[in-house]
Amino acid sequence: MVFGTLSVISGSGVLWTKYSQINPVYVLLISVFTGVGAYVLIYYFLVIPMSNAESSTSISVNDLKGKTGEVITTIPATGMGEVLISSPQGSRHETALSFDKQEIKQGKTIVIVEVKDQLLYVSELEEL
Repeated sequence: MVFGTLSVISGSGVLWTKYSQINPVYVLLISVFTGVGAYVLIYYFLVIPMSNAESSTSISVNDLKGKTGEVITTIPATGMGEVLISSPQGSRHETALSFDKQEIKQGKTIVIVEVKDQLLYVSELEEL
């Protein structure tokens, strides 16, 4: 932002000096006001909106509740395993525990019931 403002001030000064017969002191004042104006416009119309924009295409682990996936490392009844969750943004591996306290074998389809402390609590998705 600082270098951009200095560039606008310098460019404005060069243009006002070359194409007008204004006193150099007034050229300096006009150039500084032009630079400050450009700074304000860039800050409020580019910097603030871009800082509020979503900067990542990945989803938070907390957004996975209700999604389905596949067990890639068997989840013991009282231990942890690993699940693969596929989405349009890509696939991700997450640590999971059994919500029902039952072993879930590798290759089974699961549904994410709950997310606590960055861990997924999953249940086996049974076919009807």
